Amino acid sequence: MYSLGCRLSDLGANIAGHPLALVGVILFCGAWFLLPLGESATAVLTLVLSVLAITLTQMVLNQQKRHETALHLKIDELIHAMRGARDEVMGIEHKSEEELEALRITGDRAEEVLAKRRSKAITSRAD
Repeated sequence: MYSLGCRLSDLGANIAGHPLALVGVILFCGAWFLLPLGESATAVLTLVLSVLAITLTQMVLNQQKRHETALHLKIDELIHAMRGARDEVMGIEHKSEEELEALRITGDRAEEVLAKRRSKAITSRAD
């Protein structure tokens, strides 16, 4: 049921994001207001558009969440595969503010150590 909901959400978000969908909505709303349908029809249109706006917003947010999760997994894989990278930064998006600050501080120290190593390597090559 969940995967069906995800597929429907993706389909709805892709259809709603298409430029022709925007043109269709503008034409529909213009025709709706130009035709003499009365106040009750305008109230119905307002209700329908409000519900659609909320639903489509949730569909787009759901799609963005999946894309963001996939991107984080790719970045974590690259961090894990890189030699010399700090594996503790994998999954950093789930850490608290205090943990992020601690990682930043240790990263600054790591940069200092790397800078010292680089300067020693350059000095030893010059000799």
